[in-house]
Amino acid sequence: MKRVELIVNPSAGQGKIKELLPKLTRRLREHFVQVHVHLTKQPGDGARRVQEVGHDTDLIIAAGGDGTVHELANAVCSHPDRPRFAILPGGTCNDFSRALGIKQHIPDALEQIIKGQPRRVDVVRNQQGRYFLNFWGIGLITRVSTQITPENKERFGRLAYYISAAQNLLHPRPFTLEAEWDEGHFQGEAMMLLVGNGSFIGGMEAFFPHSRLDDGKMDVLVIKETSLDSLWSLLVSNMTREWPLGEDLHYFHTEHLTIQANPAQTIDCDGEQVGTTPSELVTLPGHLTVLVGE
Repeated sequence: MKRVELIVNPSAGQGKIKELLPKLTRRLREHFVQVHVHLTKQPGDGARRVQEVGHDTDLIIAAGGDGTVHELANAVCSHPDRPRFAILPGGTCNDFSRALGIKQHIPDALEQIIKGQPRRVDVVRNQQGRYFLNFWGIGLITRVSTQITPENKERFGRLAYYISAAQNLLHPRPFTLEAEWDEGHFQGEAMMLLVGNGSFIGGMEAFFPHSRLDDGKMDVLVIKETSLDSLWSLLVSNMTREWPLGEDLHYFHTEHLTIQANPAQTIDCDGEQVGTTPSELVTLPGHLTVLVGE
């Protein structure tokens, strides 16, 4: 690889990446012929930069949190040349980087990128042409994310997600869900529908312990009711690495999924709110080439 574009969210990790930037840039220039650094100023800046330079860039490095990764990965996935993609984790959870085996200490993550172990991974696209790398969800997962205050996120880090989840469990808001997939159909009341590509959500592998990024399928979990039985099953799954089981849980794999909900549900896509249901999702096997860790 010759040309590298390092796209940095300077406020990620309370500015930690920006502080390390001179050291990171020097290290990259020891191994690559051309290294260009682009600091984003507002949402959308990074995606525009990918569209500008993607045709003659070998590697796009996203330096920031899950929101930065989501924005830049969407730009890479939709680019006709689809350059390779890598992550320097600088957020609170850094879920997709964890799924790739990327170390969470930024200088260590950089060394993994320099070693350059490529892997083709699946992505999932909706009917509007938006992609997700890690997860897509409606119901409880969206309320948990939207009700975290910036103050709590900064103070408690990943723990803020679990605090919000506990608060939302006290006030359940079921909805009517209709889902159709390659070999099945579900219709009934639900608390949450979660679609996974990666295995980490909120920094933990609580939902899809055996998820794979290159199997050509989505992992889908429907939680019908947040009972003690279902919560215990998810906890046991996280500890034993077995699939979650329970009367209130419905789990399956699929390449294609259509979702309708009443009332319409806000969608959480890799931690970003991206509209409301109905939706149609399709897996694109091996669509993105990423640099991974061990």
